[in-house]
Amino acid sequence: MNFSISFILALIFSIGVFAQAQQQPALKVPVLSPLAEVTQELALTQVKLSYARPSAKGRKVFGELVPFGEIWRTGANASTKLTFTEDVKIAGNPLKAGTYALYSIPGEKEWTMIIHSNLRHRSLAGDVYRQEEDVFRFKVKPAKTAGFVETFTIAFTDIMTTSANLTLSWENTEVKFKIEFDVDSRISQQIAELEKAEGGMSAMNYFLAAEYNLHNDKDLDQAQSWIMTALEKSPKNSRFGLLRARILHKAGKKDEALKVIAEANAWAKEANNANYVEQTQQFWDLIKK
Repeated sequence: MNFSISFILALIFSIGVFAQAQQQPALKVPVLSPLAEVTQELALTQVKLSYARPSAKGRKVFGELVPFGEIWRTGANASTKLTFTEDVKIAGNPLKAGTYALYSIPGEKEWTMIIHSNLRHRSLAGDVYRQEEDVFRFKVKPAKTAGFVETFTIAFTDIMTTSANLTLSWENTEVKFKIEFDVDSRISQQIAELEKAEGGMSAMNYFLAAEYNLHNDKDLDQAQSWIMTALEKSPKNSRFGLLRARILHKAGKKDEALKVIAEANAWAKEANNANYVEQTQQFWDLIKK
């Protein structure tokens, strides 16, 4: 009897200790390949990048840790993912808005980059990868980095109005490819919709449309028409006058540009706008030479 009671008490104690251990929070230690998430506005599109960042830690990376000729998650822990809120082109290939896995097959002289539709794979071990789930593949040439890169890094670089590069670098190797955005059609669509509004487009929106054309080597005659409409809606606007002078100057109409910038400078002085007094004067000094 005593033995049975002792056994039961010991069992209860053991269960209690086990339950307490189960309730104990997990010990927090540094993650070997920490997760990085980057949200970047590119052109008119929100782009999100999610990937884990392993470090070299004295190991030979490409050709050993990451074998040549084998498919790679392009990171650690899980597949690297890219999300686009608008349709884009990657290395010239059309891609619908959405989230995709980014895989790669590193090579000594050439990499194969893979945009993949299946987001569920954490590991590519075994027979889980299906090439038929690829959206498309393309080739890129690796280059040498300027210095040693200890931790795997993916970054948006060379950001322009309608494009950017996605650059991957680790150890002494860098690969990058272009992402392109259809900004022109989006802006044309916006303008068409805004012009339908009561009273038409605002002066500021005409200004922004003209500024876009100027800075992106688009139709300067159309830019001139838009900025003139903006000035009709907002007379003696020195900011608008400065842009009109810039458009005329880029179109090779120096004399007209000088006349317009003088007017814009006078408007700025009349409005006691020190900022545009200075900016119009600087542009006058630049183009009168």
